[in-house]
Amino acid sequence: MGPVSKAGWVDRVKSLFLTGDGGSDEEVEVGSGTYELLPPSELYQNEEDDNALSPPPLLPSNIPEPLPTAAQAKCLCRIPAQVPWTAYTIALVELAERASYYGVGGLFPNFVQRPLPPGGPGTGAPPPGSQITPGALGMGLQVSTALSVIFNLLAYMTPLAGGMLADMRWGKFKTIAVGTGIAGIAHILSVYAALPYVLQNGGAFVPFLLALLLLGGSAGMIKANIAPIMAEQYTSTEDYVRTLRDGEKVIVDREATIQRVMSAYYGSINVGAFLAILSTFAEKYVGFWLAFLIPGVIFLLMPILLHLVHPHLVPSTPPSSSALIENYHQARRLLASSRGGQPRFPEREDADDNRDDEAAKLIEACKFFAFFIVYNIADGGLNALVTSLTGSMTTNGIPNDFLGHANPLVIVIAIPALNRYVYPYLSSRRIPFGPVRRVVVGFLLAAAGMAWSALIQHAVYKTSPCGNQATTCEEGSGVSPLSAWLILPAPILSGLSESLAVVSAMEIGYMMSPPSLRSIINSLFLFMQAISSALVLVFLPIMRDPYLVWPFGITTVITLVATWGVWRMFKYLDDDHRL
Repeated sequence: MGPVSKAGWVDRVKSLFLTGDGGSDEEVEVGSGTYELLPPSELYQNEEDDNALSPPPLLPSNIPEPLPTAAQAKCLCRIPAQVPWTAYTIALVELAERASYYGVGGLFPNFVQRPLPPGGPGTGAPPPGSQITPGALGMGLQVSTALSVIFNLLAYMTPLAGGMLADMRWGKFKTIAVGTGIAGIAHILSVYAALPYVLQNGGAFVPFLLALLLLGGSAGMIKANIAPIMAEQYTSTEDYVRTLRDGEKVIVDREATIQRVMSAYYGSINVGAFLAILSTFAEKYVGFWLAFLIPGVIFLLMPILLHLVHPHLVPSTPPSSSALIENYHQARRLLASSRGGQPRFPEREDADDNRDDEAAKLIEACKFFAFFIVYNIADGGLNALVTSLTGSMTTNGIPNDFLGHANPLVIVIAIPALNRYVYPYLSSRRIPFGPVRRVVVGFLLAAAGMAWSALIQHAVYKTSPCGNQATTCEEGSGVSPLSAWLILPAPILSGLSESLAVVSAMEIGYMMSPPSLRSIINSLFLFMQAISSALVLVFLPIMRDPYLVWPFGITTVITLVATWGVWRMFKYLDDDHRL
């Protein structure tokens, strides 16, 4: 009798035909040898076999087709899966929320900084045919900037509370619903504050301030949970192989699918932001009451869509306070053991180290997010200055806050173009352009936008009738003869930057987040914006004539330094495919 050896899958199939019995722990004769039949858990332990011939492992219930072998992973094309319709419906919810948020928030600089235009109808709109900018409260650039910063602080600090409520107490959907109710009250107050008789009687500031605080706070409860709910609608946790109608086999890539979901999410944000353009023309030609009312009407889509989609959503992980505490302690232990080095990433197949793997990725995600504190200053942190700069230039009937809406328009165009043409082209040419590389390019574009703004501000000082006092100039036409359209490259560069950097950062955050903490991790990313808004206050002493070139110039330099830091510290995520 020949030696006893372990049968591979081919010999196991032969044994089934020879014996008619698929049981394990038996010996059967095949040819000249005797083979031991093994239980299914032991059949594929020999990793030295040809992976192309190895049968795929048993699949979890949420993976529809076979997992790729090592050979297939190297040679097959990768495509994203189809995004579920529920994810797109939640994207429409985000579109309505962002349209209402930006439609109101984008009006704050003019509403606060500038007074009611003389000769106007008393609604905040200027006289027809004039170069005067709309205004209402007349509290100046510094107060306007401070209130805008407070609004941004609330909008990006409260996501931490919203994320914790969702992951630990209420769940994601309920937290969104409560935030929607609070935002509705804010919209009513903003319209009331802009009514002509309220503006003319000096009673607008208090209801306006309440609206600002409530809208900023409610935004955090909503933003923290929209992206995680969208991504959760795609339930597959691994890549898998699919055969297309033409017979070609491809790998349905989870990372590419999550990237597509996050692109849909960010695209919906910017479609909503672009719709805010309606409000800029309303303030210019009718008044602030209509400019605030339009976002409120769009906002009404939110509760309707939430009610319709709720029964069809994939259930989120139940809220639990223990998950946050466990990951906190694991993160502390890993940080203590690393002593300044990178936390170790255990191999995926080591189930005992799975929680350490999650905690280590959590630490890396937070480090990565920290660089966005600088980036966010370059990407929108100085919007109040850009709006003020445009108001010091010749607009010829175009609202001074209109050109800033080129940013969301560029994003709406760029994201589909990147997903449909650029990324597939680079992938087909084997040109590496992973999420970290995309973030680096995005940072460089944001720095270029700030450098352009600095040049335009310098040119305005040189050409304004009031020289270095251009912001408050009342001599002659009161504005520089330079066309306001010259500022357009800045929002275009900013939009391209966000299409690369922000979408990729959200992808990294989601892929590195434990399922039970996704709202909180998304909130941490948004919290970076809050820190950025607070740091903008450092510029307040120089946010006045004749120093307005300096905020743009300083931001350019620190953004370039942050770009270098991201590449130096995190390029390994692209090179080693750690996500």
